[in-house]
Amino acid sequence: MTTDANQAGQTRDRPDRPETREDVTRVTDERAVLRIGEVARRTGVAVPTLRAWERRYGLLAPARTDGGHRLYSDADVARVDAVQRLLDAGWSASAAAREVLRDVVPVTRLRPVPTSGGGDAAAEMVAQLEGAIDGFDAPSADGVVDDVFARLDVPRGLDEVILPVLREVGNGWQDDPRVIAREHFATNVLRPRLQRLLRVATPSTARICLAAAPEGEEHDLGLLASAVVAADAGWRVHYLGARTPTAAIERAAAELDPDVIVIGAIFRDQAEAFLADRPTFDRAALVVGGAGFVPADTARLRHAVLHEGDIRTVAATLERAVAARRAALG
Repeated sequence: MTTDANQAGQTRDRPDRPETREDVTRVTDERAVLRIGEVARRTGVAVPTLRAWERRYGLLAPARTDGGHRLYSDADVARVDAVQRLLDAGWSASAAAREVLRDVVPVTRLRPVPTSGGGDAAAEMVAQLEGAIDGFDAPSADGVVDDVFARLDVPRGLDEVILPVLREVGNGWQDDPRVIAREHFATNVLRPRLQRLLRVATPSTARICLAAAPEGEEHDLGLLASAVVAADAGWRVHYLGARTPTAAIERAAAELDPDVIVIGAIFRDQAEAFLADRPTFDRAALVVGGAGFVPADTARLRHAVLHEGDIRTVAATLERAVAARRAALG
């Protein structure tokens, strides 16, 4: 990573005036040699977040090759590092980006802004996201989600902010039209953000995870969040989603040859229907989860493990399922 000393050294030959946004863009054009994946590797910020910061705040200033590819520079890396320091100090992503763009080089002089009430950052983001959803404010909800995944890693962001909000929004959805509308709005705002997190680059040697909800199961956001955690842990995820017939899951498994299959169901009726189909997945470990499945169900399925607990432990459950299948096969 580029250090504060490195940043200061870059301007020692121009001490008569501060570096401006135009200077940064010109330096980027002259020294742009990094792909966005390398920027992500150097800074520890996921590629989707970097693209969001570039699009929303203009934080990154890439040059373009003749073929139209974006290339980034050490100046871009320095700005991302500066934003991360402010996020750690309690700033929102948008405020941090504005501050860094206003005063790029002397980032060590930026003053932290405490979160309101000095409370827990996750609790504050939960309140912000609930407020955006309650007001049907999609841009604000997007901004909060940007903050979530900028300040917390993916499993923590899901466990501590996204899923608690979805659970709260969904309470009482069967009876109250207002709650139904908010639940639909929240689902349509958050689903595309989670789906983008599935589209991460994985090596050709990455193990394969197939994820699906049984036929009749319409509520798959918990399953989608589990798939996102698997992708974050390095699995190549093929996500089939809600209302997938057992025969279709079996066909996909035969074609994709996954190492593990994840089945999620919220309602017991859908879990029972899946069990009654007596699915056959001879070549893969199987993980079942969600409120629809109970521990005794694993005895009715071959090489099956039940996931219980937080979403952040999904990756460990996948490893446990693969190890159990390997042990069973000797």
